[in-house]
Amino acid sequence: MNQNPLTLFAPDSRVTFPKIPWGWRDLFFGILLTALGILALNIAAIALTLFYQVDLLNNGTALAIFVVIQDVMIVLAALSFSALRYRVGIDRLGLRAFDPAQGCLLSGALLALSFASRICYATVMLALGVQLQPQQILNELDATGAAFFLTFFSAAILAPVAEEIFFRGFLYGGLRPKFGALGAMLVSSIFFTALHFSIDAFIPILVLGLCLAWLYERTGSLYPGILLHFANNALAVLMLALIQTLGIKM
Repeated sequence: MNQNPLTLFAPDSRVTFPKIPWGWRDLFFGILLTALGILALNIAAIALTLFYQVDLLNNGTALAIFVVIQDVMIVLAALSFSALRYRVGIDRLGLRAFDPAQGCLLSGALLALSFASRICYATVMLALGVQLQPQQILNELDATGAAFFLTFFSAAILAPVAEEIFFRGFLYGGLRPKFGALGAMLVSSIFFTALHFSIDAFIPILVLGLCLAWLYERTGSLYPGILLHFANNALAVLMLALIQTLGIKM
């Protein structure tokens, strides 16, 4: 008998979440440490710009390095107030085994849903006469020549791993016992969206964040979300490389 495809999206009784030892205070200090780190990075970039008379804030290579440092910081913040502080395994942060077939199918379906939501959003905004601007970082990253590899590594490989650990493993995991799955999905996705500093892309990024949080809830593992996040960012970087190579103005 053929299995109903819709059962892929139904709650899975086999998925269980281990007890999370970190709480409100840990989440607060993890977020605070991340915010202060990002602020310090921006201040350092401004100071170096003034000292060396080189505009690092609009330099693609410098920005990619900035993203790498930021991702390392948010992983350290998550680990410091979770696994390291309470001396538990990283499985508590969602780095757990999962059903590969199910995880890949759900990741692909949600990637399609995320892109469809962006197209619908852009279409509605265009119909309303609203001129949307691309996410600022896409205007500044360099995806041509040798710089492409650093950009791809920082945006498509490191960023998905770091952000899934922080926003889904640490933040969602810590909020879930208090807010429940739906509340934790919404709150963690809002923080995820805010980190991307894009008003025009707020709704599409929020939808992506909700998809990633739901995928974690559905599979009990961060790995399918990392796969989805990687595919999303890799497509964005590849499209950016094509646009910059062809000299198209965004």
